[in-house]
Amino acid sequence: MPERMRIYLKNESPYNGRIVQDLNRERAGRYLGNLLRWQGTRITNLSQALNQVFAGDGKSCGKLVFEGRPTLHASAGRRGGTSVTLFYYVENEVANLFAMGQHSGPATYELSDFRPDTGNFASNRISLG
Repeated sequence: MPERMRIYLKNESPYNGRIVQDLNRERAGRYLGNLLRWQGTRITNLSQALNQVFAGDGKSCGKLVFEGRPTLHASAGRRGGTSVTLFYYVENEVANLFAMGQHSGPATYELSDFRPDTGNFASNRISLG
């Protein structure tokens, strides 16, 4: 179970290349809430997705990897604009978050909030199916 979180903001201006480290559950929620500009229902869904991450309840992303590591995702909310999905890997009890978006289909996600600029998660839309 992760105890802390790192957030990799590799593709978002003005954060390009920035890594936010050593966040507990509360600080991670505030930081990501700011990125979402505190958009009502998405904040509730962000909170639920973070609970899944910190409880160790993430689901596999199948064959998709990030920098050679197996990846997980945690998702909350309904498809169609208000859901939140967090993409991450866990290493040394730290959840390393590298992409955030929303559910757009049964196994399809739009990486609308931030994503890396290379690799399996560089596209604005991915499929886990």
